[in-house]
Amino acid sequence: MRHNVWKGGSSLMVPLTLACLAGCTHKELIYDESAIGRPLIYVAYDWDPSETDLPEGMANLFHALGQGPGNYWRCDFRPSGGTVRFPTGIYDALIFNNDTENILFTDIDDFSGFTFSTSPIDTGGVPSDQLPFPSQKLYRQPDRMWSDVRYGIDIMATLTTDTIRFKPKRITRDYHIEMTDIVNLQSALRYYAVLSDLTASYSPARQRQTGPTVSMGGFMSPIDSSSISTTVTSFGMARDSSQSRLAIYLWLADGERKAYLYDVTDQIREAPDSMDLVIRVKGPTLPEMKPDPEGGSGGGLDVGVDDWDIIDIEL
Repeated sequence: MRHNVWKGGSSLMVPLTLACLAGCTHKELIYDESAIGRPLIYVAYDWDPSETDLPEGMANLFHALGQGPGNYWRCDFRPSGGTVRFPTGIYDALIFNNDTENILFTDIDDFSGFTFSTSPIDTGGVPSDQLPFPSQKLYRQPDRMWSDVRYGIDIMATLTTDTIRFKPKRITRDYHIEMTDIVNLQSALRYYAVLSDLTASYSPARQRQTGPTVSMGGFMSPIDSSSISTTVTSFGMARDSSQSRLAIYLWLADGERKAYLYDVTDQIREAPDSMDLVIRVKGPTLPEMKPDPEGGSGGGLDVGVDDWDIIDIEL
């Protein structure tokens, strides 16, 4: 099937850059003679004023009701919105930002089954007792995402112009993790944080988290001489989660490896901002030593090499 991109002045000239969309059976809106008799539709986005770092563009999927799976239209606009001439009918529509790199899109032909997700990190060969949360796979973090959904949009043949308004909501959450008051931080070569009981996917049609319960993490960086931090982005805590735990790995200059475990359930539940949460834990006293200048900061997580000294800390 030929893919046509509508060429209205306010639209982004965006091809199907996501590999998972390349084989989909769908229609893209095209500005030609057949479109002249169609109603002119303004697509507008009502952004939360607190959102200062908007995405580069928004994808809009309009699924025609009563015409079976796969019968949808796609148009892409800048965050300021755009116009398009639309076939008449009744549609369910969902939107999401189109500038992601690490998101997997599945079942795009199915409005209710369409899913955003991330992929697992291969930890094959790592003994389960050396993983912080053996029952949960380690997943990659998603890109920051926004989405919204509307049902039963009626585009009538007698209509000349109309506006369809969406309210994009951020659906990924940022967990800002800090370990403070570390004594002899210079004795550690690198540091990695893993947060448990997160969800791996999200349903835009239902506007809720889906998928398995997983953990996600990232390397940490120094804030000052006694503190380190990182941010873990995810679709949020798993819906059936009753406990949230944080593991922070420290690689020491003498080759020793330590993992500190914290229960951070209360910090997450009581956070004043559920989209930008701060998790702060007190660090340990490390033995005083001088790092090997040739040692560098290392590469991957590498939790399966040598034994870890795992320390469970009560907050």
